Amino acid sequence: MLILLFILSLVLIIVVWQRRNERKQRRLVLRQLRGWLGAQGTIDPTLQRWVNSLSIREADVLLDLLTGYCTSLNWELAWLFTPQLQKVPLLKQAIEESVIAYARSILTSLQLMEDVFAYNAYIGLLQKPTGRNQFALIQKLYQALGEQSVIKPITKKQTWFRRQPTRKQKIAAVVDAFENKPMPAMTTLKALLVMEAVADVQEMASMAFRAAQATAVNAVT
Repeated sequence: MLILLFILSLVLIIVVWQRRNERKQRRLVLRQLRGWLGAQGTIDPTLQRWVNSLSIREADVLLDLLTGYCTSLNWELAWLFTPQLQKVPLLKQAIEESVIAYARSILTSLQLMEDVFAYNAYIGLLQKPTGRNQFALIQKLYQALGEQSVIKPITKKQTWFRRQPTRKQKIAAVVDAFENKPMPAMTTLKALLVMEAVADVQEMASMAFRAAQATAVNAVT
């Protein structure tokens, strides 16, 4: 029994040591990467600021992506920080240009996340406009685009003497706006999605606050 406990303790110590060593190595690579980027006179300052502002978790993701990219080409990211690479100028140039280009593509993708999210929402509206979530968004778009005069309000005659336009008419009006005036329509869609995301975050924060209050009250009682 004592031998088993000793072996388990030893294994645990080894695992903890390996993880600490890996974290130390990753922090070193990150410092080297930031220093290397800072030494590149022709690099986009926006890219430098982004890499320097990354949190530890975000930096880990970036290192994983860059490492995987280099591995796919039979390279090693650490080669960038070794003086020996100077002996192979063509390889050095290729690695430097490729790593910078790949890092820039990651930043560009992140900057376009809002547009990607809006595009996916737009495709969802086209594929299933009568769905509960999709039609709720269409109603918001119909009102917002109408207030901006992007779409023409449906007249009483067009509604067959009803007070409000039908679901079909609202859907058609919004789809037509995206077809004929895509820029203001997509801008409005992105603004609505941002507002919904903010509302969701506020609701989650409110729920967390209420849960913390309830926990505190229960602890007192």
